[in-house]
Amino acid sequence: MIKNKFDLAKLVTPTFPNWDKSFISGLNSPLCEVEHRLASDPLELITRVKFKDRAEGPPGHIHGGASAGLIDEVMGILVWNQNYSCVTQNLSLKYLKLLPLNIETYLVTSLTSTNAKTIVVKSTILDNELTPYVQAEGVFHILTPEQLNKLTTRLLKN
Repeated sequence: MIKNKFDLAKLVTPTFPNWDKSFISGLNSPLCEVEHRLASDPLELITRVKFKDRAEGPPGHIHGGASAGLIDEVMGILVWNQNYSCVTQNLSLKYLKLLPLNIETYLVTSLTSTNAKTIVVKSTILDNELTPYVQAEGVFHILTPEQLNKLTTRLLKN
């Protein structure tokens, strides 16, 4: 049961710049409430999600863009929390089933490969019975020190 694995994992706070202001899952998000926990064996970020009514697309279900945005953000949270400064380069999603509103869901996210320039991450949205709703793979570009400096300089100005 994914809930048991989630409960045993270590609570983490996102470390990427500006996360707290994110309209997707930040502190005042109109779309969802999240809690992130890091499991160590294997290394996975397990995120418990409650989508709010503002995330509705098809009646009674989550909008695909809301789930895509959250997946992208959670993948970024995992890689930034592993000390990789990066941005999304490519994100592909496979919608398996309509995701109902008002159910407890989990995103299970893991690093699958890294090299000098990119990181590949996989993520799946599941319910407590392990029914998959959305599967995704993301490729993240590792920022050069110069690129990171530009971002953080802009962040400090705001």
